[in-house]
Amino acid sequence: MVDIEKSEKFPPEQRYVNISMLWIFYFRQVVRILHHLRFRHEAVTLMSIALGMISAYFFYRGNLLAAAVAIHFKDVFDACDGALARLTGKGHLIGRYLDSLGDFVVLSLVVTAITVRAVATGEPSYLAWGPIAGLSLFIQCSFFNYYHLRYAEHAGGGRLTSKTDESSRADLDSVRGDGWKRRLLYVLRFWYIVVFGWQDKLAAVMDGWLCRRSGKIRYDSKPMMTLYSALCFGTHIFVMIVCALAGRPQYALIFIATVMNLYLVVLLAWRIPRRGRRGEPTLPPVAPD
Repeated sequence: MVDIEKSEKFPPEQRYVNISMLWIFYFRQVVRILHHLRFRHEAVTLMSIALGMISAYFFYRGNLLAAAVAIHFKDVFDACDGALARLTGKGHLIGRYLDSLGDFVVLSLVVTAITVRAVATGEPSYLAWGPIAGLSLFIQCSFFNYYHLRYAEHAGGGRLTSKTDESSRADLDSVRGDGWKRRLLYVLRFWYIVVFGWQDKLAAVMDGWLCRRSGKIRYDSKPMMTLYSALCFGTHIFVMIVCALAGRPQYALIFIATVMNLYLVVLLAWRIPRRGRRGEPTLPPVAPD
């Protein structure tokens, strides 16, 4: 009997509704199947990356239904790999970095494919929308990740190995055994810091500024985390799927670059006036790493 509870990031009392996962609501059943078939979580990560690359190819070729299906299942397997690692107790830093870097490669390719296709069909304005959307979706998700980890720190009970500042880890010796595994870990960590390090710092600096403006900020709010969860990659992928099925995947780039950036700004601004709100407990701010 599979104890699916072990696959969760938080115990029941600490869980919040993750908006970005509503459209893959059945992924826990997929986790059960993968566990029954004895799939390793690393293999699931590679399957997710492969499906994402396939979707980028279909976006480039203009086969939008196939692109939508492929990127949807990329999202499903992306949710399953971490859950499977927690379920089996075999998670490790190599898998953690590979998962994040895989997301970077896949989403960069998908945005590029949509952009190139749009330009090739006579819409040169997407030479601007594409890069703006690509940069925006990574920054948006970085803010979600930052507050997700702060939530885990303050709410307690988090089953996470990620840190708000991966460059300051002191547990890289956790990978033991063959030398190639350790070398691979250091290579993946280096590229993770190159790709995501500045984004993590941006979120930390902005949070520090908000702390100074508001005096106190709480990090253990479930409603807050539900709102921030809409900035996760799953939402970006959902928007791409909807636009692809509507025959205009390039509209997803405009939506990400405008509506979702505005949503992030509103969420950040919403934190400032929370000082002194009657009856609301607060936690002292935490200095950025």
